[in-house]
Amino acid sequence: MSSTRELPIAHESGLGGHDEAARTSLTALQVVALVMAATFAAAMFGHLTRPVGFLSSFWPANALLMGLMVRNPALATPLGWLGAAGGYLMADLLMGGGLAVSLWLTAGNLANALAGFLLFQRISPADRRLERPQSLLFLLLISTAAAVAAAAVGSGSIVVFFDRSLVHAVELYLASETACNLVVLPMILTAPPLDRLRRSFAGLDRSFRSLLPLAALLVSIVAGTVVGGSGAVSIPVPAILWCALSYGVFPTAVLTFGLGLWQGTVLATSLPPSSAEFMPAIISHRLGLALLSLGPIMVACINSTRGALLKELDRAANQDALTKVLSRRALLLRSEAALTDGASQGQPVALLMIDIDQFKRINDEHGHAAGDTVLIALTRKIGAMLRPQDLFGRMGGEEFAIVLPDIAPAEAGAMAERLREACASLELVLDDGRHVRVTTSIGLVCSPATGATLQDLLRRADDALYAAKRDGRNRVVQAEPIAA
Repeated sequence: MSSTRELPIAHESGLGGHDEAARTSLTALQVVALVMAATFAAAMFGHLTRPVGFLSSFWPANALLMGLMVRNPALATPLGWLGAAGGYLMADLLMGGGLAVSLWLTAGNLANALAGFLLFQRISPADRRLERPQSLLFLLLISTAAAVAAAAVGSGSIVVFFDRSLVHAVELYLASETACNLVVLPMILTAPPLDRLRRSFAGLDRSFRSLLPLAALLVSIVAGTVVGGSGAVSIPVPAILWCALSYGVFPTAVLTFGLGLWQGTVLATSLPPSSAEFMPAIISHRLGLALLSLGPIMVACINSTRGALLKELDRAANQDALTKVLSRRALLLRSEAALTDGASQGQPVALLMIDIDQFKRINDEHGHAAGDTVLIALTRKIGAMLRPQDLFGRMGGEEFAIVLPDIAPAEAGAMAERLREACASLELVLDDGRHVRVTTSIGLVCSPATGATLQDLLRRADDALYAAKRDGRNRVVQAEPIAA
């Protein structure tokens, strides 16, 4: 806490290590400056947004500090904590706080951040990043334990300097610190690296439909502001849950932080002053703020976990485990659909059967691990040369098939030759340093829009493939086109 605040928050950073004495000194100064600046800015925000009569309505500095240390333990040095203390004291003294009360409140602030940091170190990295639904239980327990540490150290200052009872002081500390931890920490703990964040933002779906949950949240916040009162905190709940189902964990954490900031500052001005007779209403408001923030994060986390499981099941069902191309079953199903679509739109299609020459010899001479390396390298090479609409799958062993929708026979023949040449030019270096070169034989069949079934195409392409093998391998043999 601070002489004008009652809540905590956290953040992350990433400073490197040190190689020599001069750089060690510079890095230490950077640590102190970074932590002090972050703590000072967050503390000033808490000071400047407090309503009249409140120690504070929203105090993000403690949770910010905790998250900063959790995301980058390199900052959690004695100098880092000293910088945090300096940031707290600078903000408090600048706002007119006395030295004695500022030192006491700073000790309470540091107790919250330090206790939370130490507890986060005892759980797995996945739980620190809130990657699993059960991670939210750890977040709740650690946030509460950190608030208890802050209350144990700092609540006496409220009794001595602000003439409150010890019970009220402890209640305020626990409610305020827990609420701020739960509102702020998820945003910091789930924040992706900046480069990935830029890529995610660039790839956002900005359609009107995708923005509806966000629009509903903004409308509900305006409605809550107009209605006012302690019950207004529940008005945006349906909208924020909609956002949790529509967006990822980090965007939901950011929106929950914004919602908590609104609930902790704008709505707090409609509550009575923090005199003893109104203390239950204030504590109830802050506890409601704390627990409401958990719901959307939990929903987003469960939804994200469910999505990841569905993707994994889809990969298991449709992707070859080794080469990551389509499995035989997936290729046949999608090829049938492509043939049906092509026939309905009057588009020709081509099918290639590809077999690696002398693959058994590679396994016998170099081992099956080398054979796997060859399969992976060739599929990557071939996959990089195909169009987005082409279907590429493993039929079994060293045999692959490619379906080329909407392609003329001449273009299909040219594509087959390019693939053969690319495979023949590929030279692989095995783990033991030996070099391996491979060639492929390709059977090609083309069909007009009203052509044969997939099974007929596969049979003709397979016959052409075996003809290429008989003719000396490392060649393309094109079957007679299927008549319209």
